[in-house]
Amino acid sequence: MSYTFRREPLRAGNVDPLANACESFEEKLVVWTLLDTGVRVSEYCNLRPENVEWQFERIVVYGKGGPFGSKSKRRVVPMTPRVRKLLEVRFVTHRGIGMTQRTVKWVAARAGIVQHTTPLVIRHTLEQRTLTAQLDWYTGIGFRHGV
Repeated sequence: MSYTFRREPLRAGNVDPLANACESFEEKLVVWTLLDTGVRVSEYCNLRPENVEWQFERIVVYGKGGPFGSKSKRRVVPMTPRVRKLLEVRFVTHRGIGMTQRTVKWVAARAGIVQHTTPLVIRHTLEQRTLTAQLDWYTGIGFRHGV
């Protein structure tokens, strides 16, 4: 039987060093948003000011699904105060958000994390932390579908 490579969530001791290793605004925007919201990379890259409901402190993202790959599946994700501040600053100067996979890897290397670290690993980390804290999956941190 062959081994199937799984992207394991970050260990509990690696989450804070990853967040603290961010030096630039762009790195904080990428890593903190992924850590706090659990959005997919495509959802993050397509984020626009009109997707943010500032008064309700949530983000409406579209992605993964829909007929013929139209990315029409809608999710509402809670927004933490630190992500709100970063998005406010970003959207004052830019219309959208850009990102590379390497940003997460560079920050992880700077933090001394040897574990394979990608945006998907960060998403799995948030999922595991939500379940470990015994939060309700749909009303917990960021995984509300179809609202």
